[in-house]
Amino acid sequence: MKDELIVERSGAAATITIDRPEQRNAISYDLWGHFPGVLAELDADPAVRVVLLTGAGDRAFSAGADIKDFEQTRSSPEKSRDYRKRVEMACEALAGMSKPTIVVVRGYCIGGGLEFAIHADIRVGDETAQLSLPAAKRGLGIGHRMLSRLEHLAGAANTSYLLLSARMLNARDAKAAGLLNEVVAPVDLDSFVEGLATDIAESSPMSHRNHKAVIADIIEYGSVQLIPQERLNRPPLESSEDFWEGVQSFKEKRKPNFPGR
Repeated sequence: MKDELIVERSGAAATITIDRPEQRNAISYDLWGHFPGVLAELDADPAVRVVLLTGAGDRAFSAGADIKDFEQTRSSPEKSRDYRKRVEMACEALAGMSKPTIVVVRGYCIGGGLEFAIHADIRVGDETAQLSLPAAKRGLGIGHRMLSRLEHLAGAANTSYLLLSARMLNARDAKAAGLLNEVVAPVDLDSFVEGLATDIAESSPMSHRNHKAVIADIIEYGSVQLIPQERLNRPPLESSEDFWEGVQSFKEKRKPNFPGR
């Protein structure tokens, strides 16, 4: 199943493609289990500074969890808990990456596909993007941790609408709800994402790591007052090589070349 996750590197960017176009890139039980290892490998690669996630073809990022698995993998409370743990581990591996992540949405981003996508830092779609959480149409329940993440992005009202109506949001409405950061024409999506990835990769990895950690703290603890003091007292970035390269490049009127240290 690991061959259904294709990893390609281009410069400082790595792209993970869910390669199941005939199934609209539905994510199988086995495939959920492969995400953490693939993501950890890219996070540990110093040559990679930004990670993109996309689906093969133009019909879907992912149409969600593969329902064909459910009879075997979700047919008892024990199996259901194991399945949910796999999904959560994949999502937490994505959210926990020290490097910026971008999900690219063409067509459907539904159910488990949307659950996975909201754990990336940025989501960009084209005008064909359609997002939904149809759990109520399958008799499924989504837990506190996942809905906390969704509520943080989209707010309580939009989260309730998505879950209780199980309706599809088009690209425009998904952007208005905070689920997509940008929406562009289909012909412009690749070039837009390439430019975005380049901007991110050319910026300071030290700054990215710091900002991702701070955002994660705010999501987890809810407010600055609840964040443990040891997490608030992070070492200042002014002691990093990236900081001094940023200062020196500004003084020399040139593009910075950040070492990531």
